[in-house]
Amino acid sequence: MRKKMSVPALAGLLVGPVLGSGILLLPPLVLQGARALSFEAWALTVLLMGLFAAVTAALSLRFPGDGGLTEAVGRAFGPAFRDVCGCLLAGAVCFGPAAVLLTAGQYLAGESLLSGRALAGALFLALPAFFVIRRRAAFVGHLALWASSLIAVVLLAASLYVLFHPAEPLLLDRPSPLQFGKVVMLLFWAVIGWEILGNYSAEIETPERTIPKAAGLAFAAVAAVDLAVAAALPRSPATEGALPSMTDLLRPLFGLLATPLLLLLGTLLCLCTYVMIVGGVARLVASLAERGRLPRFLAVRNEGGVPARAASALTAMHVVQIGAVALGLVDVADLIGVANGLFLLNALLVVAAGARLFPSPAARWGSLALAPGFLLLFAMADRLSLLAAVAALLVSLAGGGKEGSPLLGGGWAEAEGVRGGD
Repeated sequence: MRKKMSVPALAGLLVGPVLGSGILLLPPLVLQGARALSFEAWALTVLLMGLFAAVTAALSLRFPGDGGLTEAVGRAFGPAFRDVCGCLLAGAVCFGPAAVLLTAGQYLAGESLLSGRALAGALFLALPAFFVIRRRAAFVGHLALWASSLIAVVLLAASLYVLFHPAEPLLLDRPSPLQFGKVVMLLFWAVIGWEILGNYSAEIETPERTIPKAAGLAFAAVAAVDLAVAAALPRSPATEGALPSMTDLLRPLFGLLATPLLLLLGTLLCLCTYVMIVGGVARLVASLAERGRLPRFLAVRNEGGVPARAASALTAMHVVQIGAVALGLVDVADLIGVANGLFLLNALLVVAAGARLFPSPAARWGSLALAPGFLLLFAMADRLSLLAAVAALLVSLAGGGKEGSPLLGGGWAEAEGVRGGD
């Protein structure tokens, strides 16, 4: 019997990716934009994040399986929309994680993303990520638990130290309503990440107990880190410019170790994000292959029950994209733009499904309340994101919602059975 994820393992798997590298990049930007109301901006974001976490956890409980929340979307709006949701998420993960590896390589090298060392670091990190993704979810969850715990402890300890030993407080003015609104929209990116939980639901021990507890524990940890950093950063002693940086936040407690520690945290955060997202979508890809919507060989699982070929295919795509960036054929901003647009549309479908499926009117309205944020962010996306979304829509609807569409792999499904191996 395969070991399944417990509460700590699932919570650990969630914390790192939900925090993401955004916890290192966003706080200085929010402080610059929201000024005296930066903490209030974070508090509002945490409230919305808790709402989205609750929506995804509830839908994952009601519609478990490798297909994740695409099954909930299908139940709400029909099989065609289920396939749209699947293509949006799979398409996002075909592009976005390459940028995550490049960002991790940047942290590892400690230099500009244009440097060869950062690109080499991204390729170097792709190898251990590839092997970790192919391990069973319980093993990955425990690794993520250790990494997430280290990240949370370091950021909380540094923030609490500053709060108890504050520097001279910054004299910040209040932002205009328009400025504050722009900052909240920027922070809305921090809400995304919980929807991947659904793709692991088939590998969770006693889901009805584990999912709510793990989601609650993960949210509490993420909220504590976000709010502690938001409260402490304005009270940190600035050494590089008028406003403090994340290095300034770590320096009072960790001294000369602040910079290398920040690089380590950034690398771990990016790797946690990569492993969770790619591992979750590999399960979605396998689910699509089992239904004949993708080539059947992508459904093959290893002895640990992991869709190894789907994971290998995704990682190979990311390595090729890193090589294309190194050759100047692709821009990292394009990869991020395409992935962000597809992630947003996928999240929009998820909250719309919750608004339709939840029995309680309060839960339905709570889910629907998130939709304007996702919709507005998508409306602000670049042209490439819009084209990618249209492409995903056309591909997913190519078979008219029918299983085994020849365009999407029905021929492979008929010709090849699922074999063991890998």
